[in-house]
Amino acid sequence: MEASAIRRSQDTAFTPEEGRVVYGLTGLFALRMLGFYLVLPVFAPYVASLPGSTPLLVGLAMGVYGLTQTLFQVPFGAWSDRIGRKPVLTLGLILFALGSVLCAVASNAWLLVAGRLVQGMGAIASVAVAMIADLTRDVVRTRAMAMIGVAIGGSFAAGVLVGPATTARFGVPTLFWVTAILTAIGVVYLWLRIPEPPRLTHHEESEYSSEHAFEVVTNPRLLVLDWGTFNLHTCLTAIFVTAPFLLDRFVGQEDYWKVFVPILAVGFAVMLGAARVSGRVGRGRMMAQAGKAVLAAGLLVLALTAPRTVTAEGGGLTSVLVGIGLFVMGFAVLEPLFPALLTRLSQQANRGTAVGIFNMSQFLGAFVGGLVAGFFLERSLASLYGILAGASLLWVVAAFRLHDPRHLSMIDLPLDGGTPEERRLLVKRLLGMRGVEDVAWEAKDDRLMVRYD
Repeated sequence: MEASAIRRSQDTAFTPEEGRVVYGLTGLFALRMLGFYLVLPVFAPYVASLPGSTPLLVGLAMGVYGLTQTLFQVPFGAWSDRIGRKPVLTLGLILFALGSVLCAVASNAWLLVAGRLVQGMGAIASVAVAMIADLTRDVVRTRAMAMIGVAIGGSFAAGVLVGPATTARFGVPTLFWVTAILTAIGVVYLWLRIPEPPRLTHHEESEYSSEHAFEVVTNPRLLVLDWGTFNLHTCLTAIFVTAPFLLDRFVGQEDYWKVFVPILAVGFAVMLGAARVSGRVGRGRMMAQAGKAVLAAGLLVLALTAPRTVTAEGGGLTSVLVGIGLFVMGFAVLEPLFPALLTRLSQQANRGTAVGIFNMSQFLGAFVGGLVAGFFLERSLASLYGILAGASLLWVVAAFRLHDPRHLSMIDLPLDGGTPEERRLLVKRLLGMRGVEDVAWEAKDDRLMVRYD
């Protein structure tokens, strides 16, 4: 390999191709998530006001989105491998828009749950993460994931700023219509601004198989990350179900931005700093454990100060803000770090399966978080936050099983002729070489992709 090629593989700046993919997907995520977050701060109180609503149904309406996301993650990833990333991303965005329209016209809580189910069918997260992983190097992947996280955080801040004030004037259904329109704009943006990635046609050893699934679900390091994202999104959804009721005792919905914008500003700073530190060799696990510990500390503050139920007195605004602030800081560290670690710890041949299971765990956590929060909403918020904090601290202990992945370089080796048996023998010999960590065969261009230290 030429020295110039080695330097490019270790350069921490995005290449032009990487920049187009990362910036394009960042913009797409920002458009879609802006519509989602416009509704989120006022969603739980809105569901509670609809005919037929119960506390458990409030949690179900919030979390059921994660159920269909869980069910569709792996199929969408498999379809994107067969027919390309863009068509599957388009289908997901259209389904999300249709679900938003159904939510806008829902006249009772059960119809709103149905709309959320359809929204969740637009499960594009695995496809987007796989696209980024396919087209970026290990050395810039944490930064790429952090940019997606910043886009999501920025959309959240904008949603918190605009959503409650818009609700006070026009009502929540208007926000669902805006969400559908923004998602439709995202479809146009996808085809006009985001480049088409090369479609990878793997040989038989790289196709999805039960063997690859077994390798992923028996890998203890990947399981730790799956558990970590499950716990993270269980906590996040539970916070979104319960926090609006806590804040409503002190702050009107139109003033939510005064609470969340400063907290998110700190979260952005923490996210960028953590991405820089965790991108260094040997720091990923440490930052993950630190982020989860800070998140657990925020939940413990809420557990010690929150009222017994959302209708009871107790707890001051300061303690609520401190708890939410610590939670957001921990979340800001973990949200981009977990997928970056996953794509670096998984092999090329089973990366799609690993990402699919990871995202299933994430959205299953969102579903469970909604149900659990709905159950505890009028029982004991302190118990809810205490249980979530304890589970988070258990993950900190389990994370000692992780090891920090090295930054691997990649080289493409063209193949010219040879029988399948000879090629398999070549792969075996390459894997036996010192420093070679992973080898995958791309049949379309007849080349081997070798990751090495």
